[in-house]
Amino acid sequence: MQMKDGFGLEAEERRDYCTRLTRELVSLRKRLGLTQEELEEISGISRVTLSQIESGRSRMSWLHFSALMHLFVQNQETKEQLYVRGILDAHLMRAYQRLTAEEAPEFNP
Repeated sequence: MQMKDGFGLEAEERRDYCTRLTRELVSLRKRLGLTQEELEEISGISRVTLSQIESGRSRMSWLHFSALMHLFVQNQETKEQLYVRGILDAHLMRAYQRLTAEEAPEFNP
């Protein structure tokens, strides 16, 4: 049995969400009109790490996923794309909603 995190998600589920976002990261970043350097400044994720994730040389961590989701849900166009591309779905929404605003104030889609 896999351990669930504070969101009630198992490691395999978190990896699946990270994989989905990784596939769309370049497109979502460009929709915001951001370079990797600008995304680094906003998200706190280094440009080198972003480059490695975008090129498939490195896996996205759950921490990176959370930071990027926080950014992408703030913009209506990228938020819609998260839904359309199956990254933000009812299962993930329920997982985040299980947390109180105090436990996860940075994620409020």
